Amino acid sequence: MPVDAPAAPIPRFDVVIGGGGLAGLTLARQLRRELPEARVAVIERQCRPLPAAAHKVGESSVELSAHYFGVVLGLGEYLRAEHYIKNGLRFFPGGGQTLALEQRTEIGPPEPSRVPSFQLDRGRLEHHLRDLNEADGVALLEGYVVKDVDLAEDGGDHVVHIASVSGEETRTLRAGYFVDATGRRGLLRGKLGLKVPSGHNANAAWWRVKGRVDVSDLVPAGDRQWHMRDPEHLRWYSTVHFMGTGYWLWYIPLAPGAGGEAHTSIGIVVHDEVHAFDAIRTFERALAWVETHEPRCFAQIKDMPAEDFLCLRNFSHGATRCFSPQRWSLVGDAGVFADPFYSPGSDFIALANSFTTEIVKAQLRGGDVAALTARYDRIYLRFFDVTTEVYRKAAPVYGSPRAMAAKVYWDDFNYWSFVCQYFFRRIFALPDAEHDRFEALGQGFAAQQFLAQKLLSEWARRATDEPRPIHITLPPVPSMLANLHLDLVAEMSVDEVYAYIQDKLALSGEVLDELVLRALAALGPEVGADLARAVDLAAWPRRPSAERLAAQALVGGQRRRALPPVVRDMERCLGKAENDGVGPTMRELLALAARPLPAGQSASAPAE
Repeated sequence: MPVDAPAAPIPRFDVVIGGGGLAGLTLARQLRRELPEARVAVIERQCRPLPAAAHKVGESSVELSAHYFGVVLGLGEYLRAEHYIKNGLRFFPGGGQTLALEQRTEIGPPEPSRVPSFQLDRGRLEHHLRDLNEADGVALLEGYVVKDVDLAEDGGDHVVHIASVSGEETRTLRAGYFVDATGRRGLLRGKLGLKVPSGHNANAAWWRVKGRVDVSDLVPAGDRQWHMRDPEHLRWYSTVHFMGTGYWLWYIPLAPGAGGEAHTSIGIVVHDEVHAFDAIRTFERALAWVETHEPRCFAQIKDMPAEDFLCLRNFSHGATRCFSPQRWSLVGDAGVFADPFYSPGSDFIALANSFTTEIVKAQLRGGDVAALTARYDRIYLRFFDVTTEVYRKAAPVYGSPRAMAAKVYWDDFNYWSFVCQYFFRRIFALPDAEHDRFEALGQGFAAQQFLAQKLLSEWARRATDEPRPIHITLPPVPSMLANLHLDLVAEMSVDEVYAYIQDKLALSGEVLDELVLRALAALGPEVGADLARAVDLAAWPRRPSAERLAAQALVGGQRRRALPPVVRDMERCLGKAENDGVGPTMRELLALAARPLPAGQSASAPAE
């Protein structure tokens, strides 16, 4: 009788990455660059060629992710040649009315950044990454999807079941380590029941149009004062935010490929507490929403056909774990997602991929995998929680120009002082004894973050300020804030980085003190006292010093010399606090805030 042929051996890889989008492809490249002995496979459903201006989230990068793409992955020359260098983030808060753009406050950089970030055409970038990965020896299985993973319990290999998109072929792989990069599908997140609410409820709709949609075209050419703020005509290179209470609308330019045509990404993000998802869930409804809230934008884009359209309801989600001692990771949207504002998605890809790379190094080269996994899971989920707090309470801030400008200063100060330094200097790769002291600094920044975001939100809920036709340049050069940005590329030893971040943590506390004073001055005694109760200012671990309050009552050069340097910097960036010169009233407000609430009295904020 015939003898059965022996079964073909199951291919084995050190790392199998389920998903070949931005997260999976960049991880594969990082692994091959930092761990060239590792055998890596990427499973991706979509085959090449990929369309230009592909309909994907994450076209805009900021400093951390730009450093990851440009330096860690070695893509700097390619990005400068094939994609737009971004002119920062630009905000026009106070919308939702029919105010012309030139009547609104503009917040944004005065000149191109010296630390680059990029506007990315995801289709062309991912096509390029696939070519690079294949040339580097990555096994790229296109036209396949991961159907399931049998996770090993005993230190053996995971078994990865894949199938062709057509369903006609199934295959099995063995993996020493499995990475879920399946995007919002979240294969392991669903399989293991890891998904949890993030505490941030928001919705989005976005589409692409052919050609350049230029923010400058929204203002008549005759308004020379407005246009002369941008003499080199660079505004349109920014990620432009048109903002009102509970929403923002974006314009993002996408560079043309060889012989191709430029595109513009247009999108809407709305907070559930203010704007219903139903209002933007189709292209027609989204355009009607734009007509209501940003009518000049509507007039500009209404006749531009959409190349595509996508909407997401309650897009933000958390996870109970993203790195496991069972030798798996969740990266990109397969793990957690906060919000597209400030473009943190690619930052989290950079962090998750770098953490995964360090764990795989320890697994293949010898190291304490369990300890590293515990550290990275703790750090990553804490970063996510602190980052998401930037958005949870932000709905009223988007409609308040003064509170929004203060928020941008605060958010930039903390991002450049700690988060970027932590990544740029590879603090995450230090031994535990050295890493622990940086983690303690991070906890200090986190504690202040929660106080600041609550304060900004409650200030904005009570604010009655109208947009002013001014340009708040953030960061102006020179300024302390601009120096924080430039320091990202300065050379420092580990001890110098620690001393630097420690100093910035102390300064961050002074910034928070000044936010308190600005909010109280803007609102006046009665409403300010209500704000102080709403944020429980009496229980805060610190409040503005007597010396700072004394300086507030001075005038002219005497006042300026008495102010701390960080306060002078905030005034340079944001202008003086409204109702300046009310020092005695400030002291009275703070004294009032320190008193306990009367029995039965609530510190709740007024309704929207």
